[in-house]
Amino acid sequence: MMKTLFYPRLAWDGIRKNKRMVFPYILTCICMISMFYIMVFLATPDTAALLPRGGDTAMIILTLGSVVIAVFSLIFLFYTNSFLIRRRAAEFGLYNVLGMNKRNITRIISLETFITSAVSIVCGLLAGIILSKLAELGLVRMIGGTVTYKFRVDVKCIAITVIFYLAIFAVIWFASVIRVRRSSAVSLLQSEKAGEKAPKANWLLGILGAAILGTAYYIAVSIDNPISAIMWFFFAVIMVIIATYLLMIAGSVLLCRILQKNKKYYYNPRHFVSVSSMVYRMKRNGAGLASIAIIATMVLVMISSASCLWFGTRDMLATRYPGDINYTLRFYDNKYFTGEYIDGFRQAAVDFTKMNDTEAETVFDIPYAEMEGVAENNDTIDFGHAASEVLSIARLRSVNLIPLSVYNDRTGQDISLDEGEAIVFASGCTIDRDTLNLTYEGRTVSLKLVKTGDKEFYADDYMKDVLPQINLIVPDIRPICEAFEDTQEYGYGVVRCIWRYSLKVDRFGMDRSDYAKGVKEAILGTMDGDSGMLRAFSISTEDRERESVDFISATGSLFFIGIVLSAVFILAAVLIIYYKQISEGYEDSRRFGVMRKVGMTKKEIKSSINSQLLVVFFIPLAFAGLHLAFAFPIIGKMLNLFGIFNTGLFMVTTLISFVAFAIFYAAVYKVTSNVYYNIVSDAK
Repeated sequence: MMKTLFYPRLAWDGIRKNKRMVFPYILTCICMISMFYIMVFLATPDTAALLPRGGDTAMIILTLGSVVIAVFSLIFLFYTNSFLIRRRAAEFGLYNVLGMNKRNITRIISLETFITSAVSIVCGLLAGIILSKLAELGLVRMIGGTVTYKFRVDVKCIAITVIFYLAIFAVIWFASVIRVRRSSAVSLLQSEKAGEKAPKANWLLGILGAAILGTAYYIAVSIDNPISAIMWFFFAVIMVIIATYLLMIAGSVLLCRILQKNKKYYYNPRHFVSVSSMVYRMKRNGAGLASIAIIATMVLVMISSASCLWFGTRDMLATRYPGDINYTLRFYDNKYFTGEYIDGFRQAAVDFTKMNDTEAETVFDIPYAEMEGVAENNDTIDFGHAASEVLSIARLRSVNLIPLSVYNDRTGQDISLDEGEAIVFASGCTIDRDTLNLTYEGRTVSLKLVKTGDKEFYADDYMKDVLPQINLIVPDIRPICEAFEDTQEYGYGVVRCIWRYSLKVDRFGMDRSDYAKGVKEAILGTMDGDSGMLRAFSISTEDRERESVDFISATGSLFFIGIVLSAVFILAAVLIIYYKQISEGYEDSRRFGVMRKVGMTKKEIKSSINSQLLVVFFIPLAFAGLHLAFAFPIIGKMLNLFGIFNTGLFMVTTLISFVAFAIFYAAVYKVTSNVYYNIVSDAK
């Protein structure tokens, strides 16, 4: 019986004696498991049924969020456990010296892993089940769904969570066993003393890191359109991560060397011990600081952009949908794209509105033709180029042809143009030539650009801030359409003729959806059942109120995910800081023990500790703030894709996020510094 309980007792004693390190790890596992269960729970059909229009958008976003938590759990828990094994390597080495073979040590590790994983999964699931209803209520209320207080437990979600985290703990166990089995007793006993040699400042790494970071910053601030922002964002992120690690590792060593050369600073009881101890572990310390800086940046970017999307939803809707009811007619046969036909469509909409006791006014009414091509140079747009190629996307241009009569009518001007002349307005790009050539497979239409017309006018105010847009005011768009007419095939040709018509409805005399459908049918009714004419059109209807459901669902889900993932990443940052303080505390305890024997008081020890923390405290926060500042332009461009053009709102959410995180970060460092102080104060 005693032999049977011997190894379980050793495993439990190992956990109990190392509770300062093991309990935070278990707490982290519990939090990760509970959050994963909540995310999977919220992505189920039962939750979707409570959301507006089935919550399709929200379900996709929540599923992606659960995948992010899953991947992060695997990486971070593996990293955290490797720290625990490294800290306990000496203990396992002692077991080996006292007669235990590697098989016996494996039994202890297996039992410890079983205990920690069982406690984590059970407690994590309980916490997740209890909090899942609260999370569901928060999500449903946020995006305007149906609130129900019925409590439910999803067995399938429990099974997915248990299976996934059992797999993670199995990977962690396997890695721990392999590490111990491959190490000798001597290497295990001396593992904590590894890396005692003071590293040298590596100027090459520092210069390389600065060059990479400078390049990433240049990319971030020089992006001029949202499409390019998407292309380059992830490259810039990878470059920033690499550069941060290089600069932290090389720069932190260099910083210590500079402090040592400053005799007035270094030969001070408050600074001497902290600087001399830091210099020996700066290579590893720099990597830890870099990890904290990267995680802090991720949190700040995520929460600031997600909150901007949520609080800017109304602005997004107003920009995307100029009217309460919006119609878009696409002409697949350009012979019907005439003022006569469009006047008939417009009159049908007006007549239907009056007949059904509805009050509405036109807020947007414009016929135009759109084309997409690639800028070969500053005076040529090629519409036959493979715009989908990666190198061509940055040169992609949207070209809109607007009749001069429409421009004069909308701007109140009386401008005249000769045939072949055009007024140009460009957004997101520059046109500084006198002639613009529109080309397609050897055919070219040349337009002479004139300077008249001082009031800018765009066919699509939303898209002009999303994609580089060139709007050409021409006397008649038909000659240009006819030049490329044989490319037209059911709307997929080079030139696509469009009429956009938006109504602001002050009072509905009938059901909103019936009115929107009725106007559409009235427009189609002007075609008198002509099958050829009916095939020449497509008409789409967008009801701002109805479309707002998807917008709010998307932005609300993103905001919710941003909060959850920020909590996960903040938890990771807290744990890294905590373990950093513990590991450095144990490493420094011997040094402070010696200093106490030669007369250093507890007050002086605390002063030295505060000096050390002051040196390293601001580094990750400063880097995170710097990264966030340079990322602001590129993230702002990406937000344009969602319809957020309010730079002031994004700036406010970013500043609030940074200040809130800085306060939290300071509080965490204060608490964990007390742990460090207690360890070194107990040194003998």
